[in-house]
Amino acid sequence: MGRKVTMKDIAKDVGVSVATVSYVLNYSEKEKISHDTRLKVFEAVKRLGYVPNMAAKSLASKSSQMIGIIINLGAKNKRSKLYQYYDTVNELQRQMHKMGYDVLLLSTKEIGKEFDLVSKRSLDGVFVIGMGERQLNEIATGYYVPIVFVDGYLEDDLFFKILPDYRAVLQKAKEILQTEPQYIITEEHANDLLTRIIQEQFPPENIFVNRKDNSLEDFLQAHQQEKGIIVGELLALQAERLLNNDQFVAVISAETDSMLLPDTKRIVVSNKKKAEYAADVMKRLMNLEGFEELPKIIFVEPE
Repeated sequence: MGRKVTMKDIAKDVGVSVATVSYVLNYSEKEKISHDTRLKVFEAVKRLGYVPNMAAKSLASKSSQMIGIIINLGAKNKRSKLYQYYDTVNELQRQMHKMGYDVLLLSTKEIGKEFDLVSKRSLDGVFVIGMGERQLNEIATGYYVPIVFVDGYLEDDLFFKILPDYRAVLQKAKEILQTEPQYIITEEHANDLLTRIIQEQFPPENIFVNRKDNSLEDFLQAHQQEKGIIVGELLALQAERLLNNDQFVAVISAETDSMLLPDTKRIVVSNKKKAEYAADVMKRLMNLEGFEELPKIIFVEPE
């Protein structure tokens, strides 16, 4: 059996101090640590197989005091998409730490192995972020702890889903642009509900999905005289360099500290609110009280 990975190993791999790794993993708000550094730490945690020792907390109660977060950190994900994932993880961690829980970040490369780890670590619950119906079905088939889906849709009333109100976002974009948006730019996603809503609103040639084989510059060049919607702050940041920012509205998740130009029009679908809703549902499920009254799809309204 190999040597147990430590925070020192993580620090050396990322090129930061052990203190920085500790701040990230313990979600300290005392130090200002960049999104990029936090993301690198979490990627190293997964890649090197670091698992925090929760034995001391677990001995005090039957609860492990640990919550899993499963996301897709596969090689096909572009940096802009990972940024969105990280921000959601970031906010979920905040909420669960307030409730006294530590968080274990898991990849979705091999779902079966990840749920083996859920079993071995006796996690109290799992958040699943941004997965498609096939993957969600695979998880749902073998679940045995409370599960809350965030930014992922499964046609099953057994599970709770936390989703942006996409139709409300499109309506708000129309009001801000003072016209029907002609195109939409978004990250590659696996949300069937979102796909249906987008396809209802836009023809295929006016939908740009941010994949390695697609050119954002070419798409914007073809639509430079039109007004549209750009979902994701990093995509909107790229668009600001390629066309006048009065031609689009950006859909972002950060309530403050946006990287966009001050006059770029924006709609906020707050990751903080998503996390608050998701944490509340998880708390009710773990306590087995008060969840029956909740809708199975909780929509986060745009601001």
